[in-house]
Amino acid sequence: MRAMRFQETDRTPLYDILQNDAVIEHYAGHALTVANGDWVKGLAIGRALDLTRMPEGPQEPRIEHQENGVVLRHERWTSWIIERPWRDQAGLVEWVKQEISRANAQVFDRAYAERFHERIRASQACFAQGDPTGRYDPTLMIVESGVGLTEAYWMADLEQFSYLLTDEADLVEEWLEARHLAELRRVAVIANPEIIPLALTYDDIAYKTATLFSPAWLRRCWLPRLKRLVDAWHSRDTLCVFHSDGNLWPVLDDLVAAGIDGLNPLEVLAGMTVEAVRARYPHLVLTGGIDVSQLLVYGTPDEVRAACRAAIRAAQGGYLMGSSTELHWDVPLDNAIAMFETALP
Repeated sequence: MRAMRFQETDRTPLYDILQNDAVIEHYAGHALTVANGDWVKGLAIGRALDLTRMPEGPQEPRIEHQENGVVLRHERWTSWIIERPWRDQAGLVEWVKQEISRANAQVFDRAYAERFHERIRASQACFAQGDPTGRYDPTLMIVESGVGLTEAYWMADLEQFSYLLTDEADLVEEWLEARHLAELRRVAVIANPEIIPLALTYDDIAYKTATLFSPAWLRRCWLPRLKRLVDAWHSRDTLCVFHSDGNLWPVLDDLVAAGIDGLNPLEVLAGMTVEAVRARYPHLVLTGGIDVSQLLVYGTPDEVRAACRAAIRAAQGGYLMGSSTELHWDVPLDNAIAMFETALP
């Protein structure tokens, strides 16, 4: 939290997602299974990281049939859609209308908030067991809070969503608004700066060379909703780090104007380097910035250390170092250790 406020720290804090058996087992000191996954991963997080999200352990492979007709396949560290409940655009339009009704009917009450807060406390209690200082100081968990776009185009399929956005623009905006208002209702119930001092506002709006949607559409339909979401968290004394993969330069001024406090994950190969972003935004907290698509997978530990030292120098404070999304299963253990140890005093 001191880094989030550009205050002096004793070292560069580490923020990452652990989805790598070797890294988890190394830091936890226990074999990782589906049965003990939450606990073992929690110990590893507590020993290696200062900030995290997605604390759950590996999944049992399975098929999930969701209430809205979408069918998912879950594997150890990932999931994807294998079936959607429509066959043409007319069917998609009717399904979206049902999704709007579902979103409008969502209720988040005090009981929901208590269950949500208890899950955070349980994870942090596990993190505290792994605190290498022995002080039982838990790793902080940042809570995800979406504007509403990513899950919509993911469920609809990006190509089909693109046609829908062209042919049924008003329906898409109605859907986005319904999902957004549902999230604002959730924020109003769960926000508590003592339990949730940081929120990860998000939508994946870009890929490596450009935004997924036109900057004009984002400014007209999406950015005002991001601002409302950030304002909702800020009014409850919670800071906001915005997350999107990809090249955000076309809308980065707009993201900053929306009030975000930090940016994640700084996808290096998309031109989002710590040095470049810091030069343009000296007061924006930066998180991530160590390339996980090439460097952390194929580089040497010495190359990783050099990149980490360069990022720390370029950031000049207000920086939480980590991979440019998550430490996935293809990252060699030695490279993860090199990144973590470079942050140590």
